Amino acid sequence: MASRRAAVLALLAAWAALPGAALAAPAGGLDRLKEFLGRVETLTADFRQETVGADGQVAETAAGRLQLKRPGRFRWDYTQPYERVVLADGERLWLYEADLEQVTVRPIAAGLGETPAALLTGGRDILERFEVVTQWAGEELAWVRLKPKSSDSDFEAVAIGFAGAQPVRLEIADRLGQQTRVTLSGIATNGRIPDAAFRFDVPKGVDVIREGEL
Repeated sequence: MASRRAAVLALLAAWAALPGAALAAPAGGLDRLKEFLGRVETLTADFRQETVGADGQVAETAAGRLQLKRPGRFRWDYTQPYERVVLADGERLWLYEADLEQVTVRPIAAGLGETPAALLTGGRDILERFEVVTQWAGEELAWVRLKPKSSDSDFEAVAIGFAGAQPVRLEIADRLGQQTRVTLSGIATNGRIPDAAFRFDVPKGVDVIREGEL
């Protein structure tokens, strides 16, 4: 259970730097990120996620559906291998694990901070919390790698790969050596997503664990 939860929360606070192959000159990854932050208000996509442990072995693969809406709202609905929901409603962060019949709730400020999730759902000013490490071209994508300026962050770096204007790859590394890689497909931007999509209704009989106070 602990390893599974770590893999889910890695999506928010830890992920993998791109493997260090020979890289081309900067290819505009940072400019594409800035354009994305300034242009995109909503995004929906399918995702596939792979979590790799410090030993280099794949610890978990997962898949599902992503929705995000600025400011500060997102929803990752995992359908494989287990039903899970990671949801931010603008005030709280919810982690629901159906097989455990448990949901954990925490204030969003305590759950996001300088994380990849905050980066994707913030405005351009969110970049003030990150340092740009490098940009490059690889796998027909324009990449930018950033690391949080805060020394208290749980993750080491995040790399974002863009195909045109769309972010299609996320690779995040935590400080314990675990890597999580996410591939997005079927991306649609700036469509209408009702606010109700980011409301979590606790299923009957599910235990609720509240961490911190609002």
